[in-house]
Amino acid sequence: MGKRAILSGTGIATACVSGFCLYQLSGSKEEPEEVKDLTTSISSLFQRSPNKVLLTPSSSEEDWNRAWSNYKNAHQDTSSDEWKIPNFENQKSTYNVLPAFKDACTGRYSMRAESEEDITYQRISQWCTRAKKVSELLKDEEGIELIPENGDDRYWTTSWIKYRDFHKSSSNAKDTWEIDSWEADSKSDNLSDSFKTKCLLQAKQDIVNGKEDQLYQQVKNWCTKSKNI
Repeated sequence: MGKRAILSGTGIATACVSGFCLYQLSGSKEEPEEVKDLTTSISSLFQRSPNKVLLTPSSSEEDWNRAWSNYKNAHQDTSSDEWKIPNFENQKSTYNVLPAFKDACTGRYSMRAESEEDITYQRISQWCTRAKKVSELLKDEEGIELIPENGDDRYWTTSWIKYRDFHKSSSNAKDTWEIDSWEADSKSDNLSDSFKTKCLLQAKQDIVNGKEDQLYQQVKNWCTKSKNI
């Protein structure tokens, strides 16, 4: 019927273009109202994900190969693959990711969805992402930041004393991260190099669920400083 349709018997005129509809009562002098688009791009939805990061053309081949493996495993018992990757049947035994699979992922990031429950979002989450790192999630925190590796030792020393004093008052026989030189270093106010190394290592670990992860909370408490304003 074209881009304009009349709802019979209701006196309502409707015009729809590219998913947007305008409604107006017959004879009404009121301006038509635009129906809001309640969808969001897939890439925008992932910006608020607590534990996943979208793969991009600059992502490591290791991450892409892992994603490709997940896609292949999801279709190992099917006669065809969901995204119709060209020549998939003959290529699914290859270890290295196909360029066509990368394109299938990145080409869907601009698609729109209402929420994380959308099937397109779910598929991309399963096949086109890597785990978010502790350090990446910390960037969402207001007022604090991870102490830089080459940052002022005053910040590192303050964090070390906080970690040390926490465990001195604990009834546990060992410190939480089992610092290599804990026995000797815990007797000094000087920065423990082993503690600093452990902080930087823990910040590179994967997030499992989100900010409620125990490791995330530990790094946040023991390896951060106030942001410079």
